[in-house]
Amino acid sequence: MTTLKDINPKVGAKVIIELARPKRKIALELLGFIQGKSILLSMPKKKASYASNKIEGSTAKIHIMLQDSICTFVSKVTHVLNDPFPCWHVAYPKDINVSKIRKDETVSIHLPVAIEAKDKSLDQHNEIPNIVLCNGLSLTGGYLESPLSLIGISQAYFITLRINITDIDQMLQIPIVLKSSKMVEQGVYVNEFEFQSLLDESKILIAAFIYKKILVEHGHIND
Repeated sequence: MTTLKDINPKVGAKVIIELARPKRKIALELLGFIQGKSILLSMPKKKASYASNKIEGSTAKIHIMLQDSICTFVSKVTHVLNDPFPCWHVAYPKDINVSKIRKDETVSIHLPVAIEAKDKSLDQHNEIPNIVLCNGLSLTGGYLESPLSLIGISQAYFITLRINITDIDQMLQIPIVLKSSKMVEQGVYVNEFEFQSLLDESKILIAAFIYKKILVEHGHIND
């Protein structure tokens, strides 16, 4: 049987918790766990919406986001504490499911992103659009739709994207390298890119965003 000790999620790992009553989804962070006994999660940012007498005893489906997998289980919120530090205690689960995601598995999205060439002088002379559409994302890269071939101008860019995880916006600026560019119709190009030098925090946030899309597509959670 898989345990959290086997998985060893890092403190600060992103967590999506789905409460049955009151019915809602919340983004939290993992503070730690006591093997076989309890899991500690951060308080929600909107504390006023989650009175302890309504939360304690609630059944919850919990997803812990890792860099290349997602850990899912059903448990109960046993305690909502303010002292000695604010946290939620969740009962240690009997069964844990771990789902791997292939690094090249791409989810379909329609996400506007800001883009600029790594060499900023190229922006001024080549009419690089300020905003392009990211229509596919994986753990290693994705696809940008633009009105011109970006690879014909440069291969190295920065993209800035805003991703939403359970109503919390995260802004990321990431260096990318273009691998190819193809005109799919007149005035529409699809540019394939790879991430470069991703920070661990960015990796986990992108993974959490992709996992959320996969969970929605499979009907496990609502968007």
